Amino acid sequence: MQRVWLIRAGEDAEVIDPMRRAGLIGIRYDEIGDAATMTPAEIEQAFLDANRSFAGQHRARMHSFASEVKPGDLIVTPNANRREVWLSIVTGDYRFDPEPSIAGYNHTRTVDWLGWLDRDAHWMSDQSKAIEHPVVLVELYNREWWWRQYDTKDRSVAPRPASSKPPPKPAASRTRTASAAKPKPAPTARPKPVTMVLCAGQCGLQWSPHILVGGLCPDCRGD
Repeated sequence: MQRVWLIRAGEDAEVIDPMRRAGLIGIRYDEIGDAATMTPAEIEQAFLDANRSFAGQHRARMHSFASEVKPGDLIVTPNANRREVWLSIVTGDYRFDPEPSIAGYNHTRTVDWLGWLDRDAHWMSDQSKAIEHPVVLVELYNREWWWRQYDTKDRSVAPRPASSKPPPKPAASRTRTASAAKPKPAPTARPKPVTMVLCAGQCGLQWSPHILVGGLCPDCRGD
């Protein structure tokens, strides 16, 4: 059975549409010239000379693309922006182009783009870990599953539009906005406290001024 590879079309699939139109798949390694003329040790040394971290890992990916990927292999290319997972079949050998048709992608192979699978389909959930792998190239070992998708009728050809729906506002922001829009009730005036007045009679008690008549309370008035 032919091998299956995940190869990204840029970090965020930003060149997937140019690659589809050109019938290509490629990887971007500006530090490397024609990998077909270089040994793995020379490829790794070129990465080291360019101060590229993890030079050994990048050498392995560059070597795989140039030497191990073969015509007839299946390529898986995710596009998270449109929630697509594109499939293509390799049709040509490795090529180094010093003046590439897609800027920065000197290392390419011709492919036949077959269409895309829905990233959010329930039957894709088991493959999520594999297709979300962040590296530019990695071999996928669940070959039987991916080759079954080669014959599936669930593929689409026309790309779906990128989602333009804005992200929802946080709940706290919505609460603050609603509170700000609702007018606050006017404060209720509190009654002023009544100052008590000493009765001018014999009781010697303090009374509300509204009760006193002529300075006397009811008791002293004899009411």
